[in-house]
Parts: sequence; structure tokens; C-alpha cells
Amino acid sequence: MRYEMISNLKNATDAMPDYESSLQRFGTRVQLGGYIADIVPDDEENPSIHHCIVQRVGSPKVLYLGQENTFAAALESGYRHLEELARPQPKKTAAIYEFKAPDPR
Repeated sequence: MRYEMISNLKNATDAMPDYESSLQRFGTRVQLGGYIADIVPDDEENPSIHHCIVQRVGSPKVLYLGQENTFAAALESGYRHLEELARPQPKKTAAIYEFKAPDPR
């Protein structure tokens, strides 16, 4: 699987002005397929915690929200949830039961 990772390093280009503002809002973003995981530090808490927010790209719906004590743990949690969501889903098979209407006789 191929991950794309964006961190809060200041390397935004002039061609993408919204990119830098999103970097200031999110600590680190990891993308796998059509899903993203944002790892956001909360330095106001003592000791600091790291939020992990998993969403589908372009959707406001939060699929997973968690907190970890370290950045590494939050990142690992994000990777785990992304891999689970991006994994190909097995095809659903037909029902194993056959239903018939009662005989009207």
C-alpha cells in the first residue's frame, strides 16, 4: 500500500496557497487511498495528548476519533485504521436461504 504523508514542515509552494494554512491547522496528515488520518497535537493539555482523526477524503464525517499519549502511538493508530478502511472488502454473496410464499390451496 502506498501512503502519502504531509507534516507541518514549511515547504508549501506559492501554487498551493491553501496547503500551508491546512498545515498550520493539522499537525500531520497521512493519506491511504480515499482516506486520511490527521494527527493533531494538543499542547494545552499537560501532559500533551495527540488526537487521531480518520475521515474519507472530502467528507466531513469522522470515521474514527481517538487520543494517544505520544505522537508515535497516534500515528500508529491512524495507520492501522487507514489500512482497515482501505482494505478491499469481500464481495457479498447471495442469501443462503430461499424463501417461498405459502401455497394458497
